[in-house]
Amino acid sequence: MQIIEVDSLLAVLYESYNIMNRICWQGTLPPCLLRMSHRLSPRVWAYAKNGLGGEHRIVFNATLCLQLNDAGFLQIMAHEMIHIWQFSHGRRGGHGHDFQGEQRRLGLILGRVIPQDSPMGYVFFMHNLKNLHPAEAALKIAAYPNHRKYETEYYQSLYKQITNKGPRHATKESRERKPL
Repeated sequence: MQIIEVDSLLAVLYESYNIMNRICWQGTLPPCLLRMSHRLSPRVWAYAKNGLGGEHRIVFNATLCLQLNDAGFLQIMAHEMIHIWQFSHGRRGGHGHDFQGEQRRLGLILGRVIPQDSPMGYVFFMHNLKNLHPAEAALKIAAYPNHRKYETEYYQSLYKQITNKGPRHATKESRERKPL
C-alpha cells in the first residue's frame, strides 16, 4: 500500500468526522486526531480522549472494526464525538444525562433503528450520496504497517490548514523545562 492510498483512506475518515460535525453540531466541534489501535481491550470499540493542550482524539479498535459495516462504524464515531462535545463544553466525559440527551437528539437510541429524519439519519444519507465507506477505509488503514505515523502526520497537516498553526503537543523538552 502506498502513502497516497493511506492519505486517501484517512481523508474518508476525516470527511466522515466533518460531515457529522457539520450536521450534528453545526461545525462547532474542534479538530480531532482519528487513530486505529490494535492494543485496545476486546471489549472496547473505541474511546475519546481530551489530551494535553486541549487536543482531542478518537481511537478505534482496529480488530473490532473487522465486524463493522459503515452504519456501525458511524454510530461508534458519533458516540465518541458526543464525548468530544462534552470535553469541548467543559463537561467531564461519561454516559450521564447530558450524554444521553445528546444521543436522543441525534437519533442514537440503543437497539432502535435510526430515524431517517434525525441528524444521524441525514449523516447516513450524506455518506450514501457521497459513496463514502469509512469502515472499509478504517480496515485498510489498520492493516498498513506504519499507520500511526501517517495518522499523526495527516492530522497535523489538517490542523495546520484549519488553524494556521500546528497542534500543541507536549514535547520532551517542554516537559523538562523548569519554570523561571
